[in-house]
Amino acid sequence: LAAEQLVELLGALPVGSVEVTLHQHMPMFHMEHCVFCRFLSDGTDFKDCGRPCEKHKVELLDRSGAKHPLVADLGCRNTLYNGTAQTGAQFFGMLRGAGCKHFRLELLREDADETEALVQ
Repeated sequence: LAAEQLVELLGALPVGSVEVTLHQHMPMFHMEHCVFCRFLSDGTDFKDCGRPCEKHKVELLDRSGAKHPLVADLGCRNTLYNGTAQTGAQFFGMLRGAGCKHFRLELLREDADETEALVQ
């Protein structure tokens, strides 16, 4: 939804009944195959790979030069995230004024300075 559409939706719902995600890196795809295990270890699965996903950061470079983070979850599934976060942080005041009381920031690899700039 566009910000104006979200404000209209908030007006039709009880105040505080909606949580809005203001910032997130969108997952582009999930896979059962573990890239970390295959290319960064001599193991064959989670039992003997040595968990290289906990020691290394992997990014895939697309043809335009953008870097997209690859993250392994606890089940050894891999998710490729868009390298550019979708953010609506600039609409925080407008959404709060429209009755939204709950907001979510989904951080992936943002450091303390980036996070601080985001919430300012």
